[in-house]
Amino acid sequence: MSFTKINNEDFWKLLRDNNGVFQATANSIATVTGGTYTRQAVQDRASKDPEQLDDIRESNLDLAETGMMSLVLSDNEAIKLKACETILKRKGRKRGWGDKQELEINGDMNMLVEFIDPDSDFE
Repeated sequence: MSFTKINNEDFWKLLRDNNGVFQATANSIATVTGGTYTRQAVQDRASKDPEQLDDIRESNLDLAETGMMSLVLSDNEAIKLKACETILKRKGRKRGWGDKQELEINGDMNMLVEFIDPDSDFE
């Protein structure tokens, strides 16, 4: 049985159509070519052009942000609250919405770090 190879243009189209998911892309390539193609083969081939792979990943983030913003506009108050909370925790840190405190220290700072054995009893 002969198998058709996939050209670079078709490879990147299938990877983009499958949102950069390597296994889904491998399955699509196998369907198109009539052969087998592994997730690892897709990953290896995609890693040869990191700019295109990053572009696909950035497109996925744009899509996710669009979905999150549609949830912010939801009529369901519970969904709206969760979406707003998520966005504020991730993007509103400069306004104090982060989960952790960040300190800016100017000048020298001396500190002592002591590692405690987690298996020992605290007194």
